[in-house]
Amino acid sequence: MCSTRYMKKAEAYHLPNPQQVILGATVIPGVHGFRGNVNAGFPQPYEGTVATQNIETALRTAVSSLVKNPDLASGTVNGVARFQYSIKPGNNNVVTPGGNLRSSSANAYIYPSLRVKSNLVILTGHQATAIVWGKRDSSLSRASGVKFIQTPAINSIPGRVFDVTVAREVIVASGAIGSPRFLELSGVGDPRILNAAGITVEESSLIYFSVWGWLKYIIQVDLPAVGTNLQDQALNINIFAVPPNRPVSEYTILNAPLSSTVAFLDVEQVLGADAARVAGSDLLQSVSKRAKDIVSSGAFTSESGLIKILSNQATSIVDHKDPVMELSYMMAQPSFANGAPVIGTAYWNLIPQWRGTVHIKSNNPSVQPEGMYLDPRFYTVSDFDLVLKGNATRIARDIFNTSPLGDYVGEELVPGNASLPENATNAEVQAYVVSTFQPTLHPIGSVPMLPRQDGGAVSPDLVVYGTVNVRVVDSSIIPIQLSAHLSSTVYGIAEKAADMIQSKI
Repeated sequence: MCSTRYMKKAEAYHLPNPQQVILGATVIPGVHGFRGNVNAGFPQPYEGTVATQNIETALRTAVSSLVKNPDLASGTVNGVARFQYSIKPGNNNVVTPGGNLRSSSANAYIYPSLRVKSNLVILTGHQATAIVWGKRDSSLSRASGVKFIQTPAINSIPGRVFDVTVAREVIVASGAIGSPRFLELSGVGDPRILNAAGITVEESSLIYFSVWGWLKYIIQVDLPAVGTNLQDQALNINIFAVPPNRPVSEYTILNAPLSSTVAFLDVEQVLGADAARVAGSDLLQSVSKRAKDIVSSGAFTSESGLIKILSNQATSIVDHKDPVMELSYMMAQPSFANGAPVIGTAYWNLIPQWRGTVHIKSNNPSVQPEGMYLDPRFYTVSDFDLVLKGNATRIARDIFNTSPLGDYVGEELVPGNASLPENATNAEVQAYVVSTFQPTLHPIGSVPMLPRQDGGAVSPDLVVYGTVNVRVVDSSIIPIQLSAHLSSTVYGIAEKAADMIQSKI
């Protein structure tokens, strides 16, 4: 779906200046774009680089096969690398107003378009509630409008319903949580789930009608894959204090993202070669059983389709050595313990085996969060993910005890020896992981781009199956997790979708 061409098309990359290079910034210019909308590069001023170098050295000492990765955008992510950010770097060696300004989708695309496109209208304080359906094209549903309301108070009855007429198509871009919700409120999904939420099949030419001042909707497209295949990654943290005798300039980041360094580890680097061989064999041999269990739970709709996906996923982990764990290092000052400076790492499973669901349970769009079933099903189905995270927890702690980083930091604040003793068993480490993890908030997959018979909800042109003119353009269409962060991929998807849409005008 998304090629590097479209990722480059979105990017306006700022090459590191000589001072940033001296401080450790590296880049492969050919993998970047320079004429796009989204600014990217290293911060300027480039702060905290002494601590950053200590982290990199400790990582490569503790995990001896880790190499220095000159640029994560190259497509090869295994190794240790400096973070690059979606920011517009400053111009000076000191913090100045407007420097290191975040380049968001809003200021990269929306605000510039508002200045030049009179037909672009953005309504804040409002929310779309459902698609209005017109006459069918043969067996396919055609959207003729969209209903929207002023955003109501949570758990209230919505007020007046407005509508807008659709001239060509509806583009749904509400993310991996919001897009399946909007489609289900529009009558697109599993009839059993929609019926339970009060969205019923009716033999009527009316597509919507008012009930108590809000809308009750009719099942329009029988598409059980909507809201399945939800995948987020699971995150744990380590935090260490920085002793007060360390110069503040060595670790302080005042005007840039706090994450400085990242490591992407493959299965052998997390488990060791022998344990990785055993775990990989188990992963490959358990594909059919895991697919059956996931489908039985309602988190996927096609057992044969999921077998293909899990087999490819296992092969990428075992044979291709795609990274399975990310360790992202952060600095803050002051931050954690009574204003004391800290250095920490957040680490998470990159390619989880679990699958979850997100579904509505009310046809009232204002009922939240009680109006949704959100079940990522972290650490279910396979022990593989938990074994990885248990070992990664030990590695994360070991790195902070490895010179020169071990000589640089002080007391371990999280988890601390009381919560996780140094001599904890594997079972105790894994129990700690399960009791303390949190979502990474990289959700994907809940309106998956796959063949319909294999559990898909949208086609390769991102059109929702069973419809003529409803397209989904966000992370929900990505069917499998990435050994990467999502933003550049999603920008690439959007740029390609824009070309596809324009080609039909």
